[in-house]
Formats: sequence, structure tokens, C-alpha cells
Amino acid sequence: MKKLKIILIFLLFLCICNISLGIGNIKLISNKSIIQKDEEFDVSINIENVEIAALTLEIYWDNSKLEYISGPENSNSVNNRILYTWVSEDGENKNGLTIESFKFKGIQEDDISTISARGEFYNSKGEEVEIENGNLEVKIGKESEEANQIILHNENVTDDNSDLAILRLNHEGISPDFNKDIKEYYFVTNEDIKNLDITAIPENSDASVIITGNDNLQIGENTIEIKVESKDKTKISIYKIYFTKTSNLETANANLETLAVREAELEPEFNSGMTQYKIDIANNIDRIYILAIPQKENATVDIVGNGEMQVGDNKIEINVLAENKSTHKKYEILVHRRNEEEQKTYEKEQEYQTERLSEIIEEEQNKDENTENQKNKDENTENRKNKNIAIIVTII
Repeated sequence: MKKLKIILIFLLFLCICNISLGIGNIKLISNKSIIQKDEEFDVSINIENVEIAALTLEIYWDNSKLEYISGPENSNSVNNRILYTWVSEDGENKNGLTIESFKFKGIQEDDISTISARGEFYNSKGEEVEIENGNLEVKIGKESEEANQIILHNENVTDDNSDLAILRLNHEGISPDFNKDIKEYYFVTNEDIKNLDITAIPENSDASVIITGNDNLQIGENTIEIKVESKDKTKISIYKIYFTKTSNLETANANLETLAVREAELEPEFNSGMTQYKIDIANNIDRIYILAIPQKENATVDIVGNGEMQVGDNKIEINVLAENKSTHKKYEILVHRRNEEEQKTYEKEQEYQTERLSEIIEEEQNKDENTENQKNKDENTENRKNKNIAIIVTII
């Protein structure tokens, strides 16, 4: 109680020194993208883009849809309002403050509820810092049919699984197409989009998903991060979307027009929207020669890792920087250089395929010859018949 009084006195002193500074923002983050009725979830709060030394925070929600379960120290709840206070222990400013989680539970099925946060914030000089309010939309029992099918299909997925099953945006244009093994995506659009709604559903429905960077999108390249933590907390996967917002789409073009390798054919066949490829090379090849031409003449291309190829797996990166010097795109080629045993097996397989192909060609030629011989035989037979008929007619 004494500690709380000290905090309130300090906050009162800060209120007297009411001087407004720069603008930050409150970011509410849920550990689950979709919840079910009676399912609990955590909400953490980040204070971003600003330095503060003290705060009072008010959190509101619709208590007909959500039930508040618990929160950190220095928080009190009445009806649908939480009051939380915090003061820096050393009196110094803290940047990127994260507040411990508040636990809620869904109590109304098939609905959407909003959790809102606002407050008063002060720096170490007692000056008030302006911070924009934050909101979090919580979906209760709103899985799509697709999500339900994936969850049922993966009901035996392991507890250490941190892969996404679905990644979808509310706007068209992301590339490449989603694949759980691809961790980097690209999106270029005009200036109209301020926020991006993202649906990210993990393969293990008990894994946690945290999405950051998809609000207040700025001109230029923005990085959106989707962090997936496995149920057992042993694995984390990070998916990134590099989102470019621009008034000139042409200068933000970081696509390749051509990508080819002299030593082998790409698998799959090159497509500017696809970013990951693989090739196999012979054991005696130790360097890869790549042709990479951007769609826009003023874009630049940097190739990394095509020097000495080690036996086994190697990765080559082709980094394209657009004309605007901020938008980028990375293509990758996984190169497998065969070891001596693999090379022998490969050569035997090629020899077998060559022999088998020769046999097939020979069989086809024999079929053609037999067909031609049979045709000639049939023609001769028909000619003899006609001749015999003509003789008989003449005799008669």
C-alpha cells in the first residue's frame, strides 16, 4: 500500500508538470489470432516510438463478450476497466516498454470484441508525452471453414511445431504465394493503405502468434513481422512481409526479368513472383555462373554465395534493389553439389536411362517397320485378289 501511495504521489507531481512532447503509440498484442468461447488468451502492451519514465494506463473492453481473468502488479479492475500504473525504478526513461500480460477469456460465441487502451505518460523530467490510443480486435469463434479443415487435418501435430498453416492479407498483391517453409514475402502498393489486416493461423492451434508492424504504415519499405511460438515454447518461427508504400510503383519494382544458371536448370522453372529455387550439380563443378537481369534497367543486382561450391547444400542469394533505393527483393537458389558416391549413382542412373531410351526408340522403330511391312503385305494380297478377279472375268 505504501508503494502504491508513493507511485500516486509521483504521478500527481508529473501531472503538475504538464508539458506535451512527441507522439508515440500503444500497441496491443494477443498471443492468439482467434479464440473460442471459454478459451483464455493473453494481451501484452507495448509503448512504441517514445521514451517514458512513468504512466497510468486505462484498459477497456466489452464485458458481455470478454471476461477479465488477471493482470500484473499495480493493476486494479472494476467492471470493464483496468487501471495500471508504472514508474521507472531508476527514474530514467525507458524506450520500447512492454507491459506484462493481461489475461482474458471469451464468453460470447461467434462475435468480435475490441480491447482499448489509453493513458497518461511522462518522461524523466516530468513532461507529459503524447501517445496515441491503442485498440485490439478479438475474434471469438470465427474460424473459417478452411481453418477448421487445417486444424482437423493437423490434430496430431507436435507441440514443438511453430509453422503457419495460413497467411492471408486483406489486399491482393503479396508474393510469393504462401508456403510455410518460405519466411519472407513482398508487397508493393500505392499510398492508400494505412493498415494491413493479416490472418495468420498456426498448424498447431495452441501455438501463439504475434503480429507487429502492420499498423500506421509509412511511405517507403515497412517490415511486418509474424512471430509464431510453439506450444511447448521450444521453437520460434519468424515470417516477414516487406511492405512498400509508394506513389511511384515503377521505381519500386524489384522483380527479376531473367534468372538462369549455366550449369543446370532451375527447379521450378523461373517466375518473377517466385523467390526460391533449387538445382543439382555434378561433383566436379565448384563454381556457379548466374544470369540475373532485373525488370527495370535502373534496379541493381547483387549475387552472393556463387563462389566455391562445397559438397552438399549451398545457398546463393540474388538481392535486387529497386530504383527507389529502398524496396528490395531476395531470390534464393539452393545448390546441391553431389558427393562422389552420389555422382556414381547419378551416372549409373543416367546410363540406365540412356539405355532404356535407346530400347524404347528401337522398339518404336521396329513397330513402325512391322506396320509398314504388314501394310505392304496387305497391299500385295489385295493386288493379287484384284488380278485373279480380272482373270476370272476375262475367262467368263
